[in-house]
Amino acid sequence: MMGEQPRLRAVLSQSAAPYLSVLAIVLVLGRFIGYLAPKAVLLKGQSPSIVLIFAAFGLSGFLWLLLRDRQRARGPFAWFLIAMSLAWVIHLLISILHGDLFNHTAWLYVPILLMIFFKPPKVTEGWVALQALGWATALALVVTRLLEILGAIPIMYVPQWIIDLEKGIYWLPLSGYLGLDGRWPGPFGHNGTTAMMGALLVVLAFARWSKSSWVFLVVGVLTLLLTGGRASVGASVLGIAVVAIFATRGPLSKVPLWLRIIGGCVFVGVVAFAMFSGDSGSSGRQAFWPAFLELWQTSIWVGVGGTGIAVSGGITQEYEHAHNMYIDELARYGIFGFVTQFLALGIGIFILFKAALRGLAGPLALVAAFAVTALTEPRNDWVHPSVTGFMLILAVAVAGAQLVTPEDSGGQDKVHEEGALPSGDTLSR
Repeated sequence: MMGEQPRLRAVLSQSAAPYLSVLAIVLVLGRFIGYLAPKAVLLKGQSPSIVLIFAAFGLSGFLWLLLRDRQRARGPFAWFLIAMSLAWVIHLLISILHGDLFNHTAWLYVPILLMIFFKPPKVTEGWVALQALGWATALALVVTRLLEILGAIPIMYVPQWIIDLEKGIYWLPLSGYLGLDGRWPGPFGHNGTTAMMGALLVVLAFARWSKSSWVFLVVGVLTLLLTGGRASVGASVLGIAVVAIFATRGPLSKVPLWLRIIGGCVFVGVVAFAMFSGDSGSSGRQAFWPAFLELWQTSIWVGVGGTGIAVSGGITQEYEHAHNMYIDELARYGIFGFVTQFLALGIGIFILFKAALRGLAGPLALVAAFAVTALTEPRNDWVHPSVTGFMLILAVAVAGAQLVTPEDSGGQDKVHEEGALPSGDTLSR
């Protein structure tokens, strides 16, 4: 026991993984608790999930203070964090302008970015935090389904007409079994968002192959089958294709990069066509995407905000969200919000591509998968810390750390599994 304490103290003083992992786990846990007890109040009118996130921020801040000073973020990664902070300011000002509601976790967004700015993770430390997020997500998915099967909690209510509609347009091989009818809403508030989390687990499994990958794959694939998320299936395929395209080991690494890019694009295109060719618009998006774009045109520069959508009337008020992150961003925050946010994300994508060209494709695969799922569902308001938003920041942090790692060290921070497809020599590690 005496030897374990100095070892723990050494880890806390030398690694950024603890403070980042606490945030990753609790963001998932907070979302899970919010699902289990959406109307619960714990402290001064605040929900348990909000109180938990603040407590976790305090613990993470303490662990951050224990971490020895290290060189702050440099180069494009520093600009990414600054741009994300500026985008938050713009979004918050627009939200206040519209009178939109937001909870107090919004005030933690920039402090979290500052923590990462002054004490950024190394490559391996960032991967630990991403895997912690993956494990928390997998556990939330599994525990939710088990509790539903045992009758301890009800499946989130979905109107029967929507269930009937979904059963007619989605492939749902597990519907009708173990008390599940139609698409599984899951613990993330909507079946599309739950499907996205399953897709990110699948891509995370391939992004850095390890023993955890088997769990992520099984839970991720089962989640995709339960939710029937077509965009999420396509996102999984794209993420795996990105890992294959930029592979630096195994047979694929011997194929010219340009040929891998063409082959990957063709493969993803074929899969996308096969999945969506039979969709005649019965999912409704062909109707409410144009409706949200028309709503945006009533306030081009700053959007109409959540308050404006809530009183807009018609299909936009009924659906409350464009079911497309890009269109919803325009309608809610206008050109000012859209440009500042996606300029910041553009810097992140630049970092991810540079890291992929240096042999670390896993972070790019994760963000590419998220970008595809965002075409149909994920709701990220860019004001509050969120599971998907933090995943994106961690992915860019890993890529940014790789870019400042000397190339003669392999650019992998002494870890060689990143971005590798499963093979005999990686499974044993």
